[in-house]
Amino acid sequence: MSWAEITEFFTWADKAEEVKAVILTGAGNKAFIAGADLNSLKVKKSTDCLGGAGQKALNQIQKCAKPVIAAVNGYAFGGGCETAIACDFRIVSDNALFALPETGLGILPGAGGTQRLSRLIGLGRAQDVILLGRKIGGQEAVSIGLATKCVPQEELLSEAKKMAGRLIAKGPVAIRIAKRVVQASLSGSQEVGELLEMLALSTLCSTEDKEEGVASFLEKRTPEYKGR
Repeated sequence: MSWAEITEFFTWADKAEEVKAVILTGAGNKAFIAGADLNSLKVKKSTDCLGGAGQKALNQIQKCAKPVIAAVNGYAFGGGCETAIACDFRIVSDNALFALPETGLGILPGAGGTQRLSRLIGLGRAQDVILLGRKIGGQEAVSIGLATKCVPQEELLSEAKKMAGRLIAKGPVAIRIAKRVVQASLSGSQEVGELLEMLALSTLCSTEDKEEGVASFLEKRTPEYKGR
Protein backbone atom coordinates (compact mmCIF):
# COMPACT_ATOMS: atom_id res chain seq x y z
CA MET A 1 0.00 0.00 0.00
CA SER A 2 1.45 3.37 -1.03
CA TRP A 3 1.40 6.56 1.01
CA ALA A 4 -1.22 7.95 -1.38
CA GLU A 5 -3.46 4.90 -0.85
CA ILE A 6 -3.14 5.20 2.93
CA THR A 7 -4.09 8.88 2.74
CA GLU A 8 -7.06 8.12 0.52
CA PHE A 9 -8.34 5.24 2.65
CA PHE A 10 -8.11 7.03 5.99
CA THR A 11 -9.64 10.21 4.56
CA TRP A 12 -12.61 8.04 3.58
CA ALA A 13 -12.68 6.05 6.87
CA ASP A 14 -12.65 9.25 8.91
CA LYS A 15 -15.99 10.30 7.43
CA ALA A 16 -17.66 6.97 6.61
CA GLU A 17 -20.52 6.38 9.05
CA GLU A 18 -20.35 2.62 8.54
CA VAL A 19 -16.74 2.50 9.78
CA LYS A 20 -16.54 2.26 13.57
CA ALA A 21 -12.92 1.12 13.96
CA VAL A 22 -10.02 0.18 11.68
CA ILE A 23 -7.64 -2.79 11.94
CA LEU A 24 -4.48 -2.43 9.86
CA THR A 25 -2.42 -5.57 9.21
CA GLY A 26 -0.18 -7.22 6.64
CA ALA A 27 -0.95 -10.09 4.30
CA GLY A 28 0.23 -13.45 5.62
CA ASN A 29 2.43 -13.82 8.68
CA LYS A 30 5.84 -12.72 7.42
CA ALA A 31 5.54 -8.95 7.43
CA PHE A 32 3.28 -6.14 8.58
CA ILE A 33 5.15 -3.73 6.29
CA ALA A 34 8.76 -4.58 5.51
CA GLY A 35 9.86 -1.06 4.59
CA ALA A 36 10.92 0.87 1.52
CA ASP A 37 12.04 -0.56 -1.81
CA LEU A 38 15.79 0.07 -1.84
CA ASN A 39 15.84 0.35 -5.63
CA SER A 40 13.49 3.34 -5.43
CA LEU A 41 15.53 4.77 -2.56
CA LYS A 42 18.68 4.49 -4.68
CA VAL A 43 17.38 6.99 -7.24
CA LYS A 44 15.62 9.30 -4.78
CA LYS A 45 16.83 12.89 -4.83
CA SER A 46 16.67 15.48 -2.06
CA THR A 47 13.80 17.31 -3.72
CA ASP A 48 11.76 14.08 -3.80
CA CYS A 49 11.56 14.16 -0.01
CA LEU A 50 10.15 17.66 0.33
CA GLY A 51 6.53 16.73 -0.38
CA GLY A 52 6.24 14.86 2.91
CA ALA A 53 3.92 12.18 1.48
CA GLY A 54 4.71 9.73 4.28
CA GLN A 55 4.13 12.32 6.99
CA LYS A 56 0.82 13.35 5.43
CA ALA A 57 -0.35 9.74 5.16
CA LEU A 58 0.49 8.83 8.75
CA ASN A 59 -0.91 12.10 10.07
CA GLN A 60 -4.16 11.05 8.42
CA ILE A 61 -4.09 7.83 10.45
CA GLN A 62 -3.38 9.72 13.65
CA LYS A 63 -6.13 12.27 12.98
CA CYS A 64 -8.74 9.65 12.02
CA ALA A 65 -11.84 10.05 14.19
CA LYS A 66 -12.17 6.26 14.44
CA PRO A 67 -9.81 4.19 16.63
CA VAL A 68 -7.08 2.50 14.59
CA ILE A 69 -5.48 -0.80 15.66
CA ALA A 70 -2.27 -2.11 14.11
CA ALA A 71 -2.18 -5.91 14.16
CA VAL A 72 1.55 -6.36 13.63
CA ASN A 73 2.46 -9.72 12.11
CA GLY A 74 6.18 -10.18 11.46
CA TYR A 75 8.48 -7.45 10.22
CA ALA A 76 7.57 -3.81 10.83
CA PHE A 77 10.68 -2.12 9.46
CA GLY A 78 11.18 1.49 8.38
CA GLY A 79 7.90 2.89 7.11
CA GLY A 80 6.17 -0.18 8.53
CA CYS A 81 7.29 0.71 12.03
CA GLU A 82 6.33 4.33 11.45
CA THR A 83 2.87 3.25 10.25
CA ALA A 84 2.35 1.07 13.33
CA ILE A 85 3.25 3.83 15.78
CA ALA A 86 0.87 6.23 14.03
CA CYS A 87 -1.99 3.92 15.02
CA ASP A 88 -3.78 4.22 18.36
CA PHE A 89 -3.03 0.65 19.47
CA ARG A 90 -0.55 -2.07 18.51
CA ILE A 91 -1.40 -5.73 19.04
CA VAL A 92 1.66 -7.75 18.03
CA SER A 93 2.32 -11.40 17.27
CA ASP A 94 5.11 -13.29 18.96
CA ASN A 95 7.11 -13.12 15.71
CA ALA A 96 6.76 -9.33 15.38
CA LEU A 97 9.94 -7.35 14.91
CA PHE A 98 10.15 -3.54 14.90
CA ALA A 99 13.09 -1.60 13.51
CA LEU A 100 14.01 1.78 12.07
CA PRO A 101 17.18 0.86 10.15
CA GLU A 102 17.47 4.07 8.14
CA THR A 103 20.70 5.39 9.72
CA GLY A 104 22.41 2.26 8.40
CA LEU A 105 21.50 3.50 4.91
CA GLY A 106 22.74 7.02 5.56
CA ILE A 107 19.30 8.54 6.06
CA LEU A 108 16.71 8.79 8.87
CA PRO A 109 13.05 7.87 9.34
CA GLY A 110 11.07 10.36 7.28
CA ALA A 111 7.38 9.66 7.93
CA GLY A 112 7.20 11.06 11.45
CA GLY A 113 9.15 8.28 13.14
CA THR A 114 11.70 10.57 14.79
CA GLN A 115 8.83 12.48 16.41
CA ARG A 116 6.30 9.79 17.31
CA LEU A 117 8.66 7.17 18.71
CA SER A 118 10.19 9.39 21.39
CA ARG A 119 6.71 10.47 22.49
CA LEU A 120 5.66 6.84 22.69
CA ILE A 121 8.62 5.18 24.44
CA GLY A 122 10.78 8.06 25.68
CA LEU A 123 13.81 9.86 24.28
CA GLY A 124 16.48 7.41 25.44
CA ARG A 125 14.79 4.30 24.06
CA ALA A 126 13.88 6.09 20.83
CA GLN A 127 17.52 7.03 20.27
CA ASP A 128 18.48 3.41 20.91
CA VAL A 129 16.11 2.29 18.15
CA ILE A 130 16.72 5.14 15.69
CA LEU A 131 20.45 5.85 16.05
CA LEU A 132 21.58 2.27 16.60
CA GLY A 133 18.93 0.69 14.38
CA ARG A 134 18.22 -1.89 17.08
CA LYS A 135 15.44 -4.43 16.48
CA ILE A 136 12.62 -4.81 19.03
CA GLY A 137 10.74 -8.11 19.36
CA GLY A 138 7.11 -8.50 20.34
CA GLN A 139 7.56 -9.13 24.07
CA GLU A 140 10.07 -6.31 24.47
CA ALA A 141 7.75 -4.01 22.51
CA VAL A 142 5.10 -4.54 25.19
CA SER A 143 7.56 -4.07 28.05
CA ILE A 144 8.74 -0.66 26.77
CA GLY A 145 5.28 0.62 25.83
CA LEU A 146 5.69 0.27 22.07
CA ALA A 147 2.91 -2.34 21.91
CA THR A 148 -0.27 -3.00 23.87
CA LYS A 149 -0.23 -6.79 23.88
CA CYS A 150 1.78 -9.68 22.42
CA VAL A 151 -0.08 -12.84 21.39
CA PRO A 152 0.66 -16.00 19.38
CA GLN A 153 0.52 -15.45 15.62
CA GLU A 154 -2.66 -17.50 15.22
CA GLU A 155 -4.49 -15.31 17.78
CA LEU A 156 -3.42 -11.93 16.38
CA LEU A 157 -6.45 -10.99 14.31
CA SER A 158 -8.97 -12.37 16.80
CA GLU A 159 -7.32 -10.34 19.57
CA ALA A 160 -7.38 -7.20 17.41
CA LYS A 161 -11.06 -7.79 16.64
CA LYS A 162 -11.83 -8.23 20.35
CA MET A 163 -10.20 -4.88 21.05
CA ALA A 164 -12.12 -3.27 18.17
CA GLY A 165 -15.33 -4.69 19.62
CA ARG A 166 -14.61 -3.16 23.02
CA LEU A 167 -13.91 0.21 21.40
CA ILE A 168 -17.04 0.10 19.26
CA ALA A 169 -19.11 -0.53 22.40
CA LYS A 170 -18.04 2.87 23.78
CA GLY A 171 -19.67 6.19 22.96
CA PRO A 172 -18.35 7.14 19.49
CA VAL A 173 -18.39 10.88 20.15
CA ALA A 174 -16.53 10.34 23.42
CA ILE A 175 -13.93 8.15 21.68
CA ARG A 176 -13.40 10.73 18.95
CA ILE A 177 -13.03 13.68 21.30
CA ALA A 178 -10.97 11.81 23.91
CA LYS A 179 -8.54 10.72 21.20
CA ARG A 180 -7.98 14.32 20.13
CA VAL A 181 -7.62 15.61 23.69
CA VAL A 182 -5.07 12.92 24.61
CA GLN A 183 -3.04 13.65 21.46
CA ALA A 184 -3.15 17.38 22.18
CA SER A 185 -1.44 16.74 25.53
CA LEU A 186 1.81 16.07 23.64
CA SER A 187 2.05 19.54 22.14
CA GLY A 188 1.14 21.93 24.94
CA SER A 189 1.38 22.64 28.64
CA GLN A 190 -0.62 20.73 31.25
CA GLU A 191 -2.52 23.91 32.06
CA VAL A 192 -3.68 24.33 28.46
CA GLY A 193 -4.39 20.60 28.22
CA GLU A 194 -6.59 20.67 31.32
CA LEU A 195 -8.53 23.61 29.90
CA LEU A 196 -9.09 21.66 26.69
CA GLU A 197 -10.13 18.63 28.76
CA MET A 198 -12.65 20.71 30.69
CA LEU A 199 -14.16 22.16 27.52
CA ALA A 200 -14.32 18.72 25.91
CA LEU A 201 -16.10 17.28 28.95
CA SER A 202 -18.55 20.16 28.88
CA THR A 203 -19.27 19.44 25.22
CA LEU A 204 -19.80 15.73 25.85
CA CYS A 205 -22.21 16.40 28.71
CA SER A 206 -24.59 17.98 26.20
CA THR A 207 -24.69 14.96 23.85
CA GLU A 208 -27.40 12.35 23.43
CA ASP A 209 -24.70 9.70 23.82
CA LYS A 210 -23.99 10.88 27.37
CA GLU A 211 -27.67 10.65 28.25
CA GLU A 212 -27.85 7.15 26.77
CA GLY A 213 -24.63 6.02 28.43
CA VAL A 214 -25.73 7.07 31.92
CA ALA A 215 -29.29 5.77 31.44
CA SER A 216 -28.13 2.37 30.17
CA PHE A 217 -25.72 2.00 33.09
CA LEU A 218 -28.41 2.78 35.65
CA GLU A 219 -30.89 0.51 33.89
CA LYS A 220 -28.30 -2.29 33.58
CA ARG A 221 -28.63 -2.67 29.82
CA THR A 222 -26.42 -2.35 26.74
CA PRO A 223 -26.25 1.25 25.50
CA GLU A 224 -27.52 2.12 22.03
CA TYR A 225 -25.34 5.04 20.98
CA LYS A 226 -26.35 7.26 18.07
CA GLY A 227 -23.08 9.12 17.70
CA ARG A 228 -24.56 12.49 18.53
